[in-house]
Amino acid sequence: MNRRHSRRAFLGLTGAGIAGAVAGATTEDADLVVFNAKVHTVDTQAPRAEAFAVKDGRFTAVGTSADMKALIAKGTRTFDAKQMTIVPGFIDCHNHAPGNTLLYEVVVGNPYVVEFVTISSIVEKLRAKARETPPGTWVEGFFFDDTKVKDNRQLNVHDLDQVSKDHPVVVEHRGGHTSFYNSKALEMADINRNTPNPPGGTIDRDANGDLNGRVTDRARGAFNRVGKRPSFTEEQRLQRDRDGLAYISKQFVRYGLTSVHHEGGNLAALQEVRARGELLHRVSYEASGKVLDSMIAGGIMTGFGDEWIRLGATSEHTVDGSFSERTMALSTPYPGVTPPYKGNVTETQDELNAWIERVHRAGIQVNCHANGDVSIDMVLTAVERAQRLFPRTGARPKITHCTLINDGLVRAWCGASRRPAWCPPCSRRMPITIPTSSVSMAKSS
Repeated sequence: MNRRHSRRAFLGLTGAGIAGAVAGATTEDADLVVFNAKVHTVDTQAPRAEAFAVKDGRFTAVGTSADMKALIAKGTRTFDAKQMTIVPGFIDCHNHAPGNTLLYEVVVGNPYVVEFVTISSIVEKLRAKARETPPGTWVEGFFFDDTKVKDNRQLNVHDLDQVSKDHPVVVEHRGGHTSFYNSKALEMADINRNTPNPPGGTIDRDANGDLNGRVTDRARGAFNRVGKRPSFTEEQRLQRDRDGLAYISKQFVRYGLTSVHHEGGNLAALQEVRARGELLHRVSYEASGKVLDSMIAGGIMTGFGDEWIRLGATSEHTVDGSFSERTMALSTPYPGVTPPYKGNVTETQDELNAWIERVHRAGIQVNCHANGDVSIDMVLTAVERAQRLFPRTGARPKITHCTLINDGLVRAWCGASRRPAWCPPCSRRMPITIPTSSVSMAKSS
């Protein structure tokens, strides 16, 4: 039977099945035949086609519409693409898969569509949450993006004081490296205008030296020890994570993502979602914490798993701050900042050396978050040391983001089987002025 579908239905219909290798023609009846299309195969031997057939989630044939129609049987689903362009599914090499945040938390800016908001709209959303939250308990907002604020400015402590003076309030920037707090939260964390910046983070101030509410990277650790937070049973947490993963999987395939590198997350919930048939994309699971420790202790290496859930590299091990939030570690200061500021290095070279050596020796692919030239150099230094101490072929260390590089850094990683993993969404979401000297440095050898 010929069932007709919309473009969006086609994305859901094919899902992860389009992310396979092109195979030769077969006489086996197909599960799905797509014809009358402009197919880009990404196969240099046959770069273009009109149609293809899929069986058991794999391409079985690619060719002309007439050839593929010969594979249509009684139960075959068919799709007339009407000359739509079709490409293989996209692979997202870095995603925190925040489904439960999108479902259950206060989202002050939509991370998946271009949505411009106002400071007042953010305050009102948080006020509504505060009204149903006991005093002393955190009121949290997520996905703030100052490039999509009509007020054309950052949040500050005065804005969030309008939310509540009885609750600690925090808004997390979508980049993940800066947070904005109200006066109550600063007071509870015992932070005042005389509090020094800790290693790897900053407590920002306005022109008068007063706290402006913005806190970056490791300086945010002081807030983890204060205030009450909602508590959930183990089953409630598992349910929230299952719901979040099922939801985000639908969003991924809706936008054409068929494989996604997950930065950690609840591995048990992920397996349960798959067992229920609600995992629509393939997962490279990037472990950290207890899961990574268990992999090392149990001798489980990168690559263990199957085509739907496979253990990949580690979750990004953070070495510096963010490009979009202007906290990445640079060798030259950011312009217009007094006193001079070069970004945040979030751990020492010795700490990084030890972590990378431990992971590398275990046969697990190293993955480090490094944006600025300083942190990238630190990662390369640690990788070279680990490979020298314990030579391993095919180690393929991964640098996530890898934003500001120069010719010297390129030469350094080309000799050691390194694989930078670019993360364009982080780079394009916010305009940033890089110091002229840094641009020159990036171009120099």
